[in-house]
Amino acid sequence: MAPDQPYQPHPRNLSAETTAALRDAVVRHLERGSDGDDSLGRAVSMVVAEAREREMRAEELILAFKTLYDALPEPKSAVARAEQVHLRERLVSACIRAYYTNEAGGR
Repeated sequence: MAPDQPYQPHPRNLSAETTAALRDAVVRHLERGSDGDDSLGRAVSMVVAEAREREMRAEELILAFKTLYDALPEPKSAVARAEQVHLRERLVSACIRAYYTNEAGGR
């Protein structure tokens, strides 16, 4: 007999358009620093709007970010790698915060 395990549906991915916008915003920020912050903000808004529309769980957003970052080219320097990791953590936090803020305000 198999142990009881909670039902876990297959995670849903973000659309190709949203994933591309987020990837482009991340790359732009990594290349330009704070000059890319506006595009990051727009990309996070786009991600949250799509996630809410598709009724994605917060865990699915985290998986989407991890998938995106795994696909980025590996930075050449330790400083660039650290910056990329810090940005990923910042974006995941901002996205989850926005996701739950929108949820609380919309219901």
